[in-house]
Amino acid sequence: MPLLSDLITFPAQSLISIVGAGGKTTTMYTLASELAQRGKRVITTTTTNIFFPQKGETDTLIVSPETPRLLKMINGSWKQHQRITVAAGPTGAGKLGGLQPDQPYELLKKSGADVVIVEADGARHHMIKAPAEHEPAVPPQTNVALLMMSAEAINQPLSGEVAHRPEIVAKVARIDVGDVLSPEVVARLMMSEHGGMKGIPATATKYLLITHATENHRDVILELSKLTQHFPGITQVFYSARPREWFASETNQ
Repeated sequence: MPLLSDLITFPAQSLISIVGAGGKTTTMYTLASELAQRGKRVITTTTTNIFFPQKGETDTLIVSPETPRLLKMINGSWKQHQRITVAAGPTGAGKLGGLQPDQPYELLKKSGADVVIVEADGARHHMIKAPAEHEPAVPPQTNVALLMMSAEAINQPLSGEVAHRPEIVAKVARIDVGDVLSPEVVARLMMSEHGGMKGIPATATKYLLITHATENHRDVILELSKLTQHFPGITQVFYSARPREWFASETNQ
């Protein structure tokens, strides 16, 4: 089965931002593990909030709001660790607070990391989302962007159970709450500069990642993939039923 790291083209120094919904944290740690197994030094971090890493998701956790201290701690950790998770500090709600949007690039340039992966958005475990005014917090130097959503949202009525910020989804996609999230509607949402593309640098290579994709979703994913070709910006569409099993949509093969 192809790994996500087999399908994405990575620059020599990669600053990867993950936005949207449908499994950003799992994707971040899984991709970090794949790259670390190939000898890359990888930092995983966030510019929003994430839960404390679970066993196996990272080699070590380094917490500090100050960049100079972070750099010193990271540089001293590479002798023992290949995957390092970095955060500003505990939030008091069982989560870790994020870095400032300019910090991940500084870490990439000064810490000895080959790759920095940033969870740059929040979705509160929903299947799809549209960003609020203050979202996402994408580092401006991002050179690879992963736009995420769950296949389970496709052809579902737009509601608060399916979508994070459904009222914004409705506005961006030009529908009403309760209307069906057809492939055409989803493509419009994900490709919009006010939706999935919001805050993504024009120079970044952009991929649409569709998670929770069962065999029953193949036709709608193919339709969605074809629709994205009418919009500029997306390099490829990949889909997955579970972590570590990714496939390119037939229109990209």
